[in-house]
Amino acid sequence: MAFLGLFSLLVLQSLALGTTFTDETIAELSVNMYNHLRATGEDENILFSPLSVTLAMGMLELGAQGSTLKEIRHSMGYDSLRNGEEFSFLKDLSHMVTAEDSQYVMKIANSLFVQNGFHISEEFLQLIKKYFNAEINHVDFSQNVAVANYINKWVENNTNSLLKDLVSPRDFDAVTHLALINAVYFKGSWKSQFRPENTRTFSFTKDDESEVQIPMMYQQGEFYYGEFSDGSNEAGGIYQVLEIPYEGDVISMMLVLSRQEVPLATLEPLVKAQLIEEWANSVKKQKVEVYLPRIKSLLGMQKDCCISDFSFVIRVNHPATLKCLSTNKALQFHALKENWWHKPSDFVL
Repeated sequence: MAFLGLFSLLVLQSLALGTTFTDETIAELSVNMYNHLRATGEDENILFSPLSVTLAMGMLELGAQGSTLKEIRHSMGYDSLRNGEEFSFLKDLSHMVTAEDSQYVMKIANSLFVQNGFHISEEFLQLIKKYFNAEINHVDFSQNVAVANYINKWVENNTNSLLKDLVSPRDFDAVTHLALINAVYFKGSWKSQFRPENTRTFSFTKDDESEVQIPMMYQQGEFYYGEFSDGSNEAGGIYQVLEIPYEGDVISMMLVLSRQEVPLATLEPLVKAQLIEEWANSVKKQKVEVYLPRIKSLLGMQKDCCISDFSFVIRVNHPATLKCLSTNKALQFHALKENWWHKPSDFVL
């Protein structure tokens, strides 16, 4: 893992949805996903959308029952909710973050691609439209090249042409019955802009202690900032939290930085779900100087963050059936599992 010197989280400032689904539930899931990717990744940056994964898993949950449904709900942190309560929350959350009067742009698109002749239960179709506003598209997966092109075009159209080639023909074959696809597009401007003329070149230290030259954005201004301690006297025990809001003050980027030059692996264990709310409530507005690697450069260094194994989310005994999904026959979860992927696009914040 490269030594970035920072760990960032995109957080909502308010979730006034009148539900028992807590901010901590969202944070816990996000941190768990990050820890899984960190454990399985090597020398690469990590960029993923917990919202995208949660919505995709929600669509799958709609078609599950029995032990499969129970395991999905447990792994997603829904045990404290009444059965089905999470779907109303996800619907409300999607509406809130995509509000047209926002000063940022966020688009969410969901689609179910179904094999021609494969019958999906009417109840499932009604529910997936109600809660996820999902489109239903019938395709012939045996024509894998045409299907991949069709799905990629749909994704491209729903991400302002930023995300291309999400799937490939090898992802499908004659035994594929369906594909659940979610696309999230976000574009926002920071409330306090980094002026291009203030960008400077700095050395960037990697885990192997080698250095690379990267463009570093700079500005001085008032931001919500705080210093915290993990209670130890070890290097990296004192760290900083900086919150940079986007226009509209609804969404912000939270940055966690060490006070000393230490490997990222020293800082990462500090990121815990219960601390995120504490950081947000404790930072105070004050005048600070901010140096931040140019986001486009960081993402340009990133490899595709593809998840082909969702065992960190779902732990079920195979075969796990999804009988509610089809009136033809029970689907085996392992037949779907290998077709799960999550690929973020490069974007500039």
